[in-house]
Amino acid sequence: MSTTDVARRVRTHVRARPKLALAVKAALAAMLAWLLVRPLGSFATEYSYYAPLGALTVVSTSIAVSVRSSFEVVIGILLGAGIALAVQVVPLPEPLPLGLAVVVGSLVGASGVAGAMSGWVPLAAMFVMIAGRGDPVGYTAAYGGLTALGALVGVAVDLVLPQLPLTPAAIAQDRLRAELADQLDALAQALEQELLGEKDWHELRRTLERTARDAEVLVDQARDARRANWKAARWSELVDRHDRQERALQSLAGCVDEVIALVADQRAEIRRDDPVAADLRAATAAALQSVAGLLRGSHETDGARRAVTDLHDRVVDAQRSGGDHHFAAAAIALNLEQAVEAWS
Repeated sequence: MSTTDVARRVRTHVRARPKLALAVKAALAAMLAWLLVRPLGSFATEYSYYAPLGALTVVSTSIAVSVRSSFEVVIGILLGAGIALAVQVVPLPEPLPLGLAVVVGSLVGASGVAGAMSGWVPLAAMFVMIAGRGDPVGYTAAYGGLTALGALVGVAVDLVLPQLPLTPAAIAQDRLRAELADQLDALAQALEQELLGEKDWHELRRTLERTARDAEVLVDQARDARRANWKAARWSELVDRHDRQERALQSLAGCVDEVIALVADQRAEIRRDDPVAADLRAATAAALQSVAGLLRGSHETDGARRAVTDLHDRVVDAQRSGGDHHFAAAAIALNLEQAVEAWS
């Protein structure tokens, strides 16, 4: 294996695992922050560990999140320190002031004023009450200042080495597309073999919901990582394609979920033993398989449209024959039509 092949495999491995690159960036930011504050002497030497802590806290796959976290962690420290200083004025026996500071800090943090860093408010209050007992103002300055300096280092590392986690989003979308196709095939097979009562369709719906939610989260992360990212322009076309595909897949997931619900809730109607019901069942199975093939790339859009149109025509014929056993098939046809249009 050539060096080029090895390098390509390493890049592919790293792109598929953004947390690995994030861990390396966090380690780099922590080391740089530590080296930066060590020569400063005085309180910087005594509390130098706060700088790498700040860097470690804000490093992210998204530059926007990193910057926001920097502001939030400083706000959290200042709020916690302010609470600790205020509580120390209250004449209470030990250790009640510490408990009061933590309670107030937790409530303030829970209000959301420090955003994602709300946990820093009671933490900072506790640190100032215990570690800064002798010089709370000086300790707060060291704690807040060094953490802020470390946070700046973390943001700088993110700016120089930005991430654009497109590969995990693409993998999640492929997984969702494959699962949608598998479930449509399972529905078609159940209709053909009259096994509708032997599957836990509600569990299939829950599995589909989880997969769709995971894909949506990863695509949102990739979209968020574009902001202030100098790499984004180079990959803008791919990111836009991911966004379009995500919208289509989420719409598809909703349609397939509705189809599963229809089959699960009205299987007695679909299974009715007469020629019209049998004809609808066969046409429904064919349409489901055709849409599944479209998702896998083995069928053309026109072929899927023809299968859904054929199902719609069979529904119209069944409606003319009287009875009510065409309702489920009509609803399935409508959802499959929406699914095909969403994907195409």
